[in-house]
Amino acid sequence: MSNVLLGTCIGDALGMPFETLLPNNPQLINWDGVSFLPSIHHKLKAGMYTDDGQLSIIVAESLISNSGFNPDDLAQRYLAWMKSGNARGFGKTTLLAMQNLESGKHWTSSGVVGSYGNGTAMRAAPFGVYFRNDLRALVSIVKTDSAITHVSEDAEAGAIAIALAAAYAVNQDTDDLLEKICEQLPNSKVKNTIYSLGSLINSDCITAEQSLRVLGTRANVRETVPAALYCFLKFDNYIDAVRTIIRSGQDCDTNAAITGALFAAKDGIKNIPKHLIDQIENRDCLFKLDSQLYNRTSYSFFPRSI
Repeated sequence: MSNVLLGTCIGDALGMPFETLLPNNPQLINWDGVSFLPSIHHKLKAGMYTDDGQLSIIVAESLISNSGFNPDDLAQRYLAWMKSGNARGFGKTTLLAMQNLESGKHWTSSGVVGSYGNGTAMRAAPFGVYFRNDLRALVSIVKTDSAITHVSEDAEAGAIAIALAAAYAVNQDTDDLLEKICEQLPNSKVKNTIYSLGSLINSDCITAEQSLRVLGTRANVRETVPAALYCFLKFDNYIDAVRTIIRSGQDCDTNAAITGALFAAKDGIKNIPKHLIDQIENRDCLFKLDSQLYNRTSYSFFPRSI
């Protein structure tokens, strides 16, 4: 069974203490690679996750509650999260989009034009699990969800890529994954980079660490999505992939959250150390939501407001 939310949140919590650090930072170098640590930056305790996990949970809860995709409901859930005082970090684009919603703009015009931040991709994997048997609907739904906050071909392509990867992963259909994904992406820098990943993955002359330096691991969808897909396809297990992308620095929590989501969509809890499962916050809730997300029948409907 898929454990996409658990995989997301564990990856997020592992990367959380190191967000924005460079690979040569002593704190990152000295990390043992398998332990949760607290974060001074986020003021979070060890085993707590950030906005990556929170937004992924919001997507799952909306899909489950509505028996499918309801963008009116989802936009209001995003806004309620932002206003709750418990949002654990968010990008400027997401903040501006929420301010647009709060000012009365409809979700169809709340998104920020030209942004290629990570906000769309970090929450996309649950869509892939829920709509794994209707990929045409999945692409349309993720495109619509992305537009609530980010309006650009790259933000859209990044979210679609991760949602599709999660769908193929949970269906155990990852052969020729990059080609399958690229066939369904809008023309964009994200698509071009994903298309070229095969040469890095198959090269014996360049290490994973070197490849990630080439791809970049900064907080934008043009780097995060290709980097996460690279680690998903380069490594054969959750912890090696997540640990490697975290050690590459920069947007450690989001990069690890997305990488972890893909592995847990495919393998469930396989290769996730038991102590991390036991120590992640809200563990039982995550298991319950993952079960509901996986087992609910997916209805690919849109409300009339679209």
